[in-house]
Amino acid sequence: MDKKVKIAYLVIAYMDPEQLQRLCLRLTQDADVYVHINASVDIGPFKNALEELQGKGRLEFSEERYRVVWGGYSILKAAFSMMDQAKQKKEYDRYVLLTGLDYPIKSDAQIQQFFCEHAQTEYIHAGVVTGEEHDHLYYYTARDYKLRNKCLQVWEKLLRTAGKKGKPDYVIHEGKKYPIYGISPKWALSGECAAYLLDFYKKNKKFNRYFEYMHAPDDFYVATVLFNSEFRERIEAEKDIFKIVWLPEDKGAKILEEEECEELLDCEQLYAKKFQSEYSRGLQQILEERFDKET
Repeated sequence: MDKKVKIAYLVIAYMDPEQLQRLCLRLTQDADVYVHINASVDIGPFKNALEELQGKGRLEFSEERYRVVWGGYSILKAAFSMMDQAKQKKEYDRYVLLTGLDYPIKSDAQIQQFFCEHAQTEYIHAGVVTGEEHDHLYYYTARDYKLRNKCLQVWEKLLRTAGKKGKPDYVIHEGKKYPIYGISPKWALSGECAAYLLDFYKKNKKFNRYFEYMHAPDDFYVATVLFNSEFRERIEAEKDIFKIVWLPEDKGAKILEEEECEELLDCEQLYAKKFQSEYSRGLQQILEERFDKET
């Protein structure tokens, strides 16, 4: 490996300060971390958990706090706020978006080597999507605003009853039809690509408005911008670097425990979800012991 990759982790968190502490302790050994704590929760326990790490200069809390609502545009605001803060601090080679319930499943050396060998590759697991597959794309939502969203839900019900659609499943930008790409709320982007994305986000308010009134826009926004840009040729859409063990019957992500250890160690991904302190301490200890042996 010729050079050290400068990595900025952007972490969105709202629960489990102990798990966040474990995550940040691990990440700050070889990278800088920027943390956004949901404005709807008390930041005190998180600051207490991360006080020592913050004092070492490799961790910063987001200067702006947003009330992040599930399925709302607010999560994009939080992510771009951290990206902007990180970019103003220094130039990074790689920006990686995580949640507070994620955790690396590869050693620092392996992660460094991976991003060094794939310096010009943008990682976002996504493809083109249509309203036929995801019919919520046809209707407006505003989950960050309760009253407005209730009105839009009534409007959607009326449209569905009449067999009509509220909006197209594509967005117009500078006279061109941009197909929507998703579904991938997480990504790992090169510094050059992240700079383009942040600049696009800041300058294209009209484009952004389409996503402000979409359910779960973080699943679609970044992929849509990048797949409709010159960076599309650099995107690795098939190889996902984020591991999730799904529960049966679409019940969401499984909380990872020691029984998942071998599966995680054998997989190719770099990070996994979801870890919670009450259940995942033993697994994390096993992972750390394995990483220590490799160094």
